[in-house]
Amino acid sequence: MDLTYNSISGINTDPTVYLKKFITTTNGKEDVQITADTRIYMLIALVVIIIIYGLLFAVLGGSGGTGAGTDSSPGATKSIGLRFFEVLLWSVFIMLILLNGFQYFFNVNLTTRFVNFFTEKPQLEVTMQVPQDEPVPTMKIKREVFNIPDNKYTYYDANAICAAYGAKLANYDQVESSYQTGGEWCNYGWSDNQMALFPTQKETWDKLQKIKGHENDCGRPGINGGFIDNKHVRFGVNCYGYKPLITPAETQKMQNAPVYPLTLKDIEKQKRIDYWKKRIPEILLSPFNRSSWSIL
Repeated sequence: MDLTYNSISGINTDPTVYLKKFITTTNGKEDVQITADTRIYMLIALVVIIIIYGLLFAVLGGSGGTGAGTDSSPGATKSIGLRFFEVLLWSVFIMLILLNGFQYFFNVNLTTRFVNFFTEKPQLEVTMQVPQDEPVPTMKIKREVFNIPDNKYTYYDANAICAAYGAKLANYDQVESSYQTGGEWCNYGWSDNQMALFPTQKETWDKLQKIKGHENDCGRPGINGGFIDNKHVRFGVNCYGYKPLITPAETQKMQNAPVYPLTLKDIEKQKRIDYWKKRIPEILLSPFNRSSWSIL
């Protein structure tokens, strides 16, 4: 004899499975997730069952008072039977509360089984089914070459900067490996063995050939640069280690970065555009004609 949430409620499956719209599919497998709406439906079902039990108890209570005044009368015998049935209902009701409580608050399904119920030694077995926790997502990181742009740093600065990031200067093989996996940055970076290097992808180089005046901005496809005798020349830095997470400022810069580096002429033009952007409120426009502001 099994006494479970399913046998009491009349649902032949897990209540969360019964509510099909709360079943989600992940990677081809059905995965039951108890959402806030599911909990509300379970709570409503529990309230309905409580009301039904209340009506049963009210009926039993009213029937129990109709018996005669002596214990030997048939009415008293009937009252004792009804009281026994009422106690049984209360027991089942309390069990239902416990089962719902575990299912609602802890997502744990309790199954109770009466073994040898009609023998001299009946036993009660309780089985607890706890869903397996989802695996904790892990962040996959590995060492890579990352470039610090701007021609501000000497070779001595480059060593110290990489050490500050918990990294070291990238060597030629590491820069080449980065190039093979799609890496590119159009500025020289101090690298190991006093070299200044940067990779350029063929696709980027092809685009630059179509832009007049920028054909040679990012060198040639492959690894550009080589040994630099003067350690005090200022370049960027190529470090090899764990690259820090991107910041909002770096995200914006990456999204707005042009395909090619700006020339002095481009920079001067951009400065003039920014100058007039700040003064737009001071500029007055003419109307479309004497009676309307614009064509719309």
